[in-house]
This record gives sequence, C-alpha cells and structure tokens, in this order.
Amino acid sequence: MPERAQVGYYVHHHGSGHGMRALAIARHMDCEVTLIGSRLPEGRYPATVRSLLLPGDTAPGMHVESFASLHYAPLAVDGLRERMALLADWMRRAWPCLLVVDVSVEVAMLARLFGVPCVYMRQHGERTDPAHLQAYASASRLLAPYPASMECSQMPDWVLAKTDHCGWVSRYSERSSVQVEPERGAVLVITGQGGTAFTVDSLIAIATRCPEDRFRVAGPLPASDLPLPANLILLGQLADPLPELLRAEIVVGSAGDNVVAEVAHLGGRLIAIAEQRPFDEQRLQALQLESLGVALGVSGVPVADEWPALLQRARHLPGRSGWQGLLNDNAAPDAARIILDTLHSHFGSK
Repeated sequence: MPERAQVGYYVHHHGSGHGMRALAIARHMDCEVTLIGSRLPEGRYPATVRSLLLPGDTAPGMHVESFASLHYAPLAVDGLRERMALLADWMRRAWPCLLVVDVSVEVAMLARLFGVPCVYMRQHGERTDPAHLQAYASASRLLAPYPASMECSQMPDWVLAKTDHCGWVSRYSERSSVQVEPERGAVLVITGQGGTAFTVDSLIAIATRCPEDRFRVAGPLPASDLPLPANLILLGQLADPLPELLRAEIVVGSAGDNVVAEVAHLGGRLIAIAEQRPFDEQRLQALQLESLGVALGVSGVPVADEWPALLQRARHLPGRSGWQGLLNDNAAPDAARIILDTLHSHFGSK
C-alpha cells in the first residue's frame, strides 16, 4: 500500500481537451497522480505524474442498450471489460486514493462501488438525466472547469451547491496579461481532434467569399485534392498553436471548453461554432458566450455568403476587456487545491 494518499485522474478519450486540462491540473498537485485513459497527453510528464493507458471500449457490431441509469454499457466488448478491470486494479493497489472523473458516469459509479472518493468534472449541457444525477449524487465533490457565470442549464439547486467553479483551465493562463497586437485580417480556424463540421470544400468557399482575409487552419481535416485559394493555408496538426493564436485577429473554433479557455486567457475574439455533441453541450455554451457578449456563438458552420458579415461582427467584440471579468489565472492551481482538499477530507494528511 502506498505511504501517502494519491490521486487517479480518469481522462475521457473524445478530443484532446480533457487530457490537456488533466495535465495542467496534475502539475499543481503535491502528491502522486496517475492519468488514466485510452487517449492521454503526449510529451514529458512531471516526476509526480504517471500514466495508465487503457484499451478502447468499442468492438465491431456491438449493440449498446439504453438504460436510464447508465450511458454506456455494451455487452461482450473485450476492451470495455479490460479497461474496467485495469481501473479496478489501480484502485485496489493505489489505496488510499481518490479518483477524478473527467468524464464517465460508469467510471464514477465503479469508484463508488469500490468505496473510492470521487471528484466529478461537470460539463455544459442539459445533464439532468438520471445517469448524470446519479453520478453527481455519488461524488464527494463536483468541479466545474468554467466560471459560475457560464452555467447555462437548469440544474437542481443541490447540484449547484455541491459544485466548485474553478474557472477555465488553460495552458496559456500565464499569458493572459501579455499584450500582443494581432494582424488585421488574420483568421485562425481550429479544427479539433474531437471532430469538426468544417471541410476543405467549405473552407475554400469561405476564403473565396472573403478575399481580403487570410485564413490559416490548424488541426485535422479530411484529405482533398482541390486547389486552395491564395488566402487559405492548411497548417495541419500543431504541437503548440500559441503563435497562431497570438497573431490571429479572429479565432474560429468549436464551442468546447478547450478552445474557449485558450482564447479567453489570450484575450482573443472568438467565433464559437457549436458542433453536434451529446446533451446540447456546445450549443448551450455557444449561446451563453454570446449572451455574455464575449464571443459570437453559431450553430454549425454558416454558409460562405454569411462569413463577411460574421467576421465584421467578430471584429467588434470587446476582446481582452470582455473576457477579463470571467478569468481566473489560477484556475489550474485552484482545481488542484479543490481535489487535494477532498482527498485530505477523507484521508487526512496520510
């Protein structure tokens, strides 16, 4: 048994935002942390951070039944059985421990059945279904990685009372006070690893319709042999998009937490594209960003003819001054403190 209590951090595999957030928070914990998932951040980890890679949880031809209390529990899927067994074995070996879950109702319930305290990461969207409420009720604490003013769904009072809002967690939080003059007409389009509604065809049409703007696209896109206009450059996957984010007059990206957090901390002007996600997650976040006046929120990729007016509207966003009141530059340390406080409330200082 470990001499000191430690933290496991379950990382959902959809997109890269969950992993980036996990690593940013783990860096601020003064205990051993194990990141657990089937898609974990690449690169070197701090000395106190380990990783446990899980197999995937899908299989060809599998049948997923629907239950009110479970989101995902298919039968006869080898990878799912193995990953839950690895999680269970980690909780047995790592005791005393706490599990951060970002996110999975089933993993949260597994922790509860093992008697392992859980800090559950909340997400946007209409998550008042029985499965989510069961996970929220079973957790020791709920952590929202966004400002309280970004609450945009009708949650029961007990969920809100149990929630700590640490603010948007960004790897660029230390840059929030740095002033950089963007380039007029520079538009950065970010296509995330969680999927995008943009295609090369749609980007060509948009760039052609906006000849005075320069479009640079960071992230994966379906392959295409079509010739690109001179004002459209496909950058591919970037290890660090910071230089591109700083030079952009306008950033176009999904209404997911990762893009929003990074643009917010850099004081950028954002067109938040609400991608199709479960529980209306991105649509509600995009609407709330627009309601607060800090970004433009749109549902899906607008047709090319709408982009000249859309970009002009984006240029009138307040930018840094608009985001300032919503930011917490200590979001990652605060999240780490909340997790550690929960750990110590169960196990003291051991």
